[in-house]
Amino acid sequence: MRGILLFTAFLFIAQNSVAQLSIKPSGNGKQDHYLFVKEDLLYVSKDLKLTRNLIPGSEASIYLRKGAQLVQGPNQQVKNSGNGQISLFAEGTTNAFDYNYWSAPVSAPENDLFGISLLHSPASAIKSTPAKQTTALNGLANPLTISTRWIYTFNGNGYYNWNFVGGSTAIAPGYGFIMKGTEGVDATVVDEQQNNSGNAQRYDFRGRANSGNIEIPVKSGDFVLVGNPYPSSLDLSLFLLENSGEGSLKTACYEDISRNGVTTGIAYFWDSRENGSSHYLEDYVGGYGAYSPVDPCTTGVYESPVFRKVLSGEEDGSKGKNFSPRVLPIGRGFMVQSLNDGKIVFRNRQRQFGSKTGHPEKQRETNHKKHFPGTEKIVLPKLKLAFTVEDHYERQLTIAFWDEATTEIDPGMDAEAFEIATTDAGFYHEEKSFVIDVRPQDISQEIPIFLQVQEPYLKMSFSRAHSENLDFDNLYILDTETNEYFSIKEEAFTVELQPGNYHGRFRLAFAEKIPQEELPQVFFEEDAIPPKFDIIQNNYLGELEIIGNDHSPVKAVGIFDLQGKRLLYRTGFDNRRSISITTGNWANAVYIVKVTGMDNKKTTKKISVYNR
Repeated sequence: MRGILLFTAFLFIAQNSVAQLSIKPSGNGKQDHYLFVKEDLLYVSKDLKLTRNLIPGSEASIYLRKGAQLVQGPNQQVKNSGNGQISLFAEGTTNAFDYNYWSAPVSAPENDLFGISLLHSPASAIKSTPAKQTTALNGLANPLTISTRWIYTFNGNGYYNWNFVGGSTAIAPGYGFIMKGTEGVDATVVDEQQNNSGNAQRYDFRGRANSGNIEIPVKSGDFVLVGNPYPSSLDLSLFLLENSGEGSLKTACYEDISRNGVTTGIAYFWDSRENGSSHYLEDYVGGYGAYSPVDPCTTGVYESPVFRKVLSGEEDGSKGKNFSPRVLPIGRGFMVQSLNDGKIVFRNRQRQFGSKTGHPEKQRETNHKKHFPGTEKIVLPKLKLAFTVEDHYERQLTIAFWDEATTEIDPGMDAEAFEIATTDAGFYHEEKSFVIDVRPQDISQEIPIFLQVQEPYLKMSFSRAHSENLDFDNLYILDTETNEYFSIKEEAFTVELQPGNYHGRFRLAFAEKIPQEELPQVFFEEDAIPPKFDIIQNNYLGELEIIGNDHSPVKAVGIFDLQGKRLLYRTGFDNRRSISITTGNWANAVYIVKVTGMDNKKTTKKISVYNR
């Protein structure tokens, strides 16, 4: 058997990118040939035509190993053909009691569909053994045996929309499927890794490489389990944005993106408690995390799920793992929701070269940048708000800031919760709870909160969990019923409420309004009582000057707009009685200045800023 050297083969393909790649046995079909690719990208601009090799266990024509991937060009017109196979490894993360969400990168040459008969157990770098099948509850690691009882696809809105597949070869490219892992250990080492060291079964996918446009018809409002259909990573942000929204999206790192308005533009990923030990539905514990792409030039936003018992909805007290699905690995499945009747489309241009092994060679980096420009992504400014229900569970919610967003629901940006707990919180949009809210950054905004309470006198707390690339002076929860602001920058705000819905009563705010009764009544004049401070706006120098009349030091200064939203707050003036604040970069407008002395008495005045 003759192996083709990676370096020679890769240069040939790159320099002859207009030609298709054909690999077949020679010598009247008696001499096998294959291409072995390790830790690198195999790029073919058009189609593949592969002919099956002869030796059992090593029939494949292309072997992708150690993070190697196959990408085909965006203008491929002819489908891949032949009865040959590619071979690539992918690892699950669960044992025999829990589900992985998969999507196959290959299909059977006979009917272009996938089934578990295309899964193999690696025996060496090129040899594998077909997986066995069983109707027993548990699959086995050694010999690799897959239980057909747990293989389903999904399309619809409820539990009964899980569609049993079993051992059939019936899954079309682009659709995802669920499959439980195996029990036991397989100590066979291939590529310096065991097939299964426990709870992480490795599979060899063998079949015809999926490529080109892959369409999935959907009906409005339905969820569908889909997944990366290619033997390469997928630019998940590009896929989600192309299949959501309207019109054309202008970007700084890609050409303009045409959008088809079919989905919400959000991907939902299943995550479950590790080391499950039961096949009974009432014992399943997990949840769906949400990924918002925002813009293809950003890293996107992922919010991990709160774990719940699937049948009862009771919170488990734990939550899912945090990860970045932006560059989606081979074989990963996820849920999307349709907004309109239409077709979800996977395209070759969404394919991305990414690998957990990194980019150790300059050749790989060069090809990565050549085929996939704009791979340096913007990390969005964001804030995580934690909502805690006593010691039951904690829900985290993400606010991200992007100038192209609006305060309404934006496809591909704002992520509705896949499911909500009995007592739960989120960001409030159109009577629904959102776990990710993307909007322009504006210190004056007050963001309404969805709040549902089922049990009385639960202690519910809001606190700041984490922020990234974001500076702010303070953070509040506003209770609109009492008009009180509660700072949560350093400590949590806790409340107890009777059962009911309190949507919009509480709001997240970055600035505190002046109560209406404290607003000055006389334009440009001090309060009725003798003022402790002279407040003077010097537009010639572009400065606000504050001078204590009785040598009283300044404790704090707040600046507000005419709607009462606080735009600036400063303290720490080192007991000075005279200070100045630069206003040269302020917008021309009328502002309210509120100065507090060391005795906590306040002087308030309106000023007019005019910068030429």
